[in-house]
Amino acid sequence: MGARHLAKAHSLAERMFLEIRFGVLSARYLPGQIIPKGELGELYKCRPAAVAEVLNALAFEGYLMRQSRSEFTVRTWRAEEVEDLFEMRANLEGHAASRAATRASAAEISLLGALAAEVCEAAPDSHEDLERVIHENLRFHIEVMRMSRIPQIAEMARMALPNALHRRIAWSQRAEDAEQSFRMHQKIAAAITERSASMARLLMREDIYSAREAVLAAIAAMGSHEGEVAAIVHFAPTLEIDGRLYGQGTREAGADGRLIPFGVPARSLGQG
Repeated sequence: MGARHLAKAHSLAERMFLEIRFGVLSARYLPGQIIPKGELGELYKCRPAAVAEVLNALAFEGYLMRQSRSEFTVRTWRAEEVEDLFEMRANLEGHAASRAATRASAAEISLLGALAAEVCEAAPDSHEDLERVIHENLRFHIEVMRMSRIPQIAEMARMALPNALHRRIAWSQRAEDAEQSFRMHQKIAAAITERSASMARLLMREDIYSAREAVLAAIAAMGSHEGEVAAIVHFAPTLEIDGRLYGQGTREAGADGRLIPFGVPARSLGQG
């Protein structure tokens, strides 16, 4: 992806975004908890408008839910909702892979093969490695969808794979799961290279479904904490869970390839 994608946070808004996201992913801010805007303003020493911009971005990416004009809570993911999104994504990206096998140019197929070949496993003690893998995995899936030549697919992909679900998949994977995903990407690229639409579809669906049970287990373990107020704090930049080191990371594009900047009005993001 290049160094520019993994650069350090340059703004207060980005630091706030990454720390809140880290708190959600690491279950230190729990589903249903209220994120108090006033405490955020005090902790980060910024205006209410700046806090609102960050919370809107987090809601758009699926980490928070807007409950009213001024209140945000950590999003509670229901098992049925997650199952539906996996089903939608498997159907969507499976179809995209089959179309890519028949519609992509030789140059595009060569690039996809290179993307699949250059990915390597993240060392468990390197949070930067894990962040790189998250970006590379997303880039592979975006590239397959782009190669499908389906005009509406980008918008549909963002709905089927919110940023929060993509990162939850990465956080739920064991090292062997990630290695299996790398191998599956290589098989998908090979099927597209061979112009085998049916095999490309089958492998893409298998790749997507492989993460479902781990994600469902992760969200079930967090439970629901409706009505509680989260204690807003600064977090250390890394956290070790089950022998694997996670970091706050950087912002990444959505499944449609777009990175929404802070300050875009909520109505433009479809948040009412």
